[in-house]
Parts: sequence; structure tokens; C-alpha cells
Amino acid sequence: MSDWISSTQLEIEDAYAAPYHSVATPSVQEKQHLPCEPIDDDFHPIIQHINIDANEFDRATEIRFCSLKRPHMRLFHMSWFSALFGFLGWYSIPPLMPVIRNALMLTDTQVLNSDIASTASTIITRIAVGPLLDKFGPRNVQTVLLWLGAIPIASAAFVSSATDLIIVRFCIGFIGCIFVSNQYWTTISFARNVVGTANAIVGGFSVAGIGLAFLILPYINIALKSSSLISEDLAWRLTIALPALLLVIMGFLAQYGSDASPLGNWKSYLEAKRKEAQGSSKVGLLQAYKICLSDPNTLILFAHYAVCFGCELQLNNMGALYFYEEFLNSSCLEDIRVNDVESCHRLSKTQAATIASLFGLMNLFSRGSGGILSDKINSRFGMKGRLWTQAALILCQSCFVLLLSRTSKLGVCILLYILIAIFAQASGGSTYSIVPYLSDAFTGVVAGLIGAGGNLGGVIFGFLFRSVQDRQTGLLYMSFIIAASSVLTAGLSFKSKLPPSAATGMGRTSI
Repeated sequence: MSDWISSTQLEIEDAYAAPYHSVATPSVQEKQHLPCEPIDDDFHPIIQHINIDANEFDRATEIRFCSLKRPHMRLFHMSWFSALFGFLGWYSIPPLMPVIRNALMLTDTQVLNSDIASTASTIITRIAVGPLLDKFGPRNVQTVLLWLGAIPIASAAFVSSATDLIIVRFCIGFIGCIFVSNQYWTTISFARNVVGTANAIVGGFSVAGIGLAFLILPYINIALKSSSLISEDLAWRLTIALPALLLVIMGFLAQYGSDASPLGNWKSYLEAKRKEAQGSSKVGLLQAYKICLSDPNTLILFAHYAVCFGCELQLNNMGALYFYEEFLNSSCLEDIRVNDVESCHRLSKTQAATIASLFGLMNLFSRGSGGILSDKINSRFGMKGRLWTQAALILCQSCFVLLLSRTSKLGVCILLYILIAIFAQASGGSTYSIVPYLSDAFTGVVAGLIGAGGNLGGVIFGFLFRSVQDRQTGLLYMSFIIAASSVLTAGLSFKSKLPPSAATGMGRTSI
């Protein structure tokens, strides 16, 4: 299998080594013998053609979800599959926080500080990764992120104090920028008529790694702890370190199992972009950021993503502790958090983490639904339809956060928790369906800036919850901030209000 991957990768890079404008449209007979034709049919059993637009650097104008055909659908699936494990590694600690808190004797403030550290560091890397994506391409960047991210995750197994935990979580947070490379990869590979759907699906499947972490890591910890050879302290440390190995494996798979761009290698794509950009490649890095930040649309989407993904980060961080600590048996004292008598909690630590996993797992469909809905309404009403969708989703999200802050019934809270997840993630999908319209010359910079907005929102909400007396008050204030952000949609303005020409689906066909 490894020999096949290496040989086919070299073949496709050679085939697309010529400049973009010199690539001719192959005939039907030639298509049957393209170098990217797979040797091992077992690896991708469904072999189908896909429509592309030659005027958009061979971006696909449709999504064949059940295909692994190179280059478009292979990189589509590899982008989310490898990033899923990146998110699992980023959130390898929160599912075990009730256990770690007792083992390290952490206070509420120390736990919140570690949450903030994990989110804050991602702001830096999400901004910095944009230019790297434009220069080196999403495949290379995503691979390096996976490999480097494995180091602090493995180091988390050796923490012994609150300070150690905060430092390690700060370093682990760097891998959170894998979302930007994930979105960039599909943005350059799919035309505007379907890019909202493509970005939302791969983004949703990727972020579902957070839910997967909450779902499986507590049970792995229990399984290890049940062994007579492993102590309780060693069990949670081994559980945290496990994702590090998975990240290393996924890095190799991302690098050698897919293509860098629709044109094959990154060099060919970069040369084509430079010719089409009409001199924008000469703009310096600081000037590129200045251009992007001077666009009000970028700033508004930055704020939108701050409230949707920022809310998602905050509720993911506090999810396990929220369901474990907030719901007590009536016979127990209110200071039970200090004594931590588990019999007084309505949910066990594992049950609380399992419920918290629902938030992340909603990404499997909810983020994609936001992008799909935005694309569908765009096809009928143009850009104005995307903006209506954006405002409505964010407003609904704020309403459910408000309701969660006003109730204390376990069943109702679980339902509201899921509804918040659906609308927050759909809002994120809708946001990134608009991102491709902002700047074709600085795609990486824009994607990185808006992605950083989500983490900045997470940091702001983290400080908010640390400054209030209880979680209900924090949720109340959060709902007000989210609602205010939805009003900003009125300030979004685009030169073209019509659906992009790619919506016609016209273009040549590629294998």
C-alpha cells in the first residue's frame, strides 16, 4: 500500500508539473489513461468523474461524497479525517478533567485558567498559519501541525501541578489552528457554488473529534484503571498520551495519502494563482494583513465566528464539569464540590463526560447543515440569502443559551445543550461559506484571521465565566453577547449580490 501511495503521488505531481494555463483538456480516451488513475481499486472502490471549473483552478463544482477519487475527493476526505484526530488531541484533557482535578487538587480558578490557556494559544497560531498556508500549502502545514502537536500531548502525561497543566495546555492549543488548514484545503479545491457545503462538512467532521474525545477517552481510562497492573493515577496519564501516537500516524497518512491541490502538487497551483492574482503575490505579509483587516466584512465575520465557535469552545471546556457538578442529589450539601462524594452527584464522571460528548458529536451533521443551508438559499436569493441565514442561526443560538441559563432541570439542560450545539455549529458552517467571497488573493490570511476570532471568543467567554459567581450567570451574559453579534450582519456588504457563476456547474470534467 505504501509503495502504491508513493508511486501514484509522484505520478500525479509529474502529470501536473506544467503551468496551469498549459494544461489541456483531455479527451475521453486520454482520461482513461491519466497518471492519477488508481492502481489499487480496493483502496477506493467507487471510481467516478467529477465536474470541475477550469476558470477556477480546476476546482470541483460538485461533491461526490462516496468517492475517494484523486485529487478532489481524496483530499476532501483526508482533510477532515486527519484533522479529526487533531481536535481529539487538542481536547484530550477536558474529558478527564473531573479525574485530573482530584488528582492534582485543582481549584475552580486553576481549571478555568488552563481552559483559557488552551484556547488563547490557538489565537496566535491561527493568525500565523495563514501566510504559511499560502506559501507551503495546506497538506504540508497540516502534516507538520499533527506531528508537532503530538509532543505536548505526550508531555501532558507527566504533569504534576496546576502550573504544569496550564503550560502543557497552552502548548497543546497550538494544534487548534489545524482547522484553518482544513478549511483552506477544501476552499482551494471546490468552486463557490459548493464550497460552503464542502467547508462545512469537512469542518464539522473535523471538530467532531472533540466529541469523540469526550466519548471514548473516559472509557479508555476506566478500562486501564480496571487492570491490576495499572494504578488510577497512571491510567489517566496513559489515556491522555494515547492521542499523541494517533497524531503521528495521521500526519504520515495526510502527507502521503492525498494531493496538495486540485492541480496536483503545490508548486503548480501556486504558479497558477500568481499569474491570476495580477501582482498581489508581491504584497508583503504585513500589507496583506492590513488589506484584509481594512475590509469590514472580515471584521464582522471575525465577530460572528467569535460568538459561534467561541461559545462552542467554552461549552466544550466546561461540559464534563458542568454536568458532574451542577446536578446534585437533594440530600447532599451544597459544599459537596469540596468533599466530592461521588454518590451525591446525579451523574458519574464518565456519564457527565458522555453527555458532554454530544456537543462535539453534533458537528457530524450540524456544521455541514449550516453550509448546505447557506448554499441552497444562496442559489435562490444570492448573497443576501447567505446573510439572512447567518443572522437567523446566530440569533437562534443566543436564544437557546439564554434558556439554558434559566433552567436547572437535567433533562431540559441536556436538550438545550444539544440545541445550542446544533445552532452554534451551523453558524460556524454558514460563516465559512461566506469566507471564500472575501479575498481570493489572500485566502489563507483571511481564513486564519476569522478562525482566530473563534478562539478569541473562547478566551473572552473563559474570562467571563471566571469573573462571575456561577455558570448560570455566565451563560446569561454570553447569550446577550451572541444576540448583539447577530445584528452586525446588517453591515456585511458584497459587490456581487448574485450567486457566483460557478453555480451553473459548467466546466470540464476531470477524473
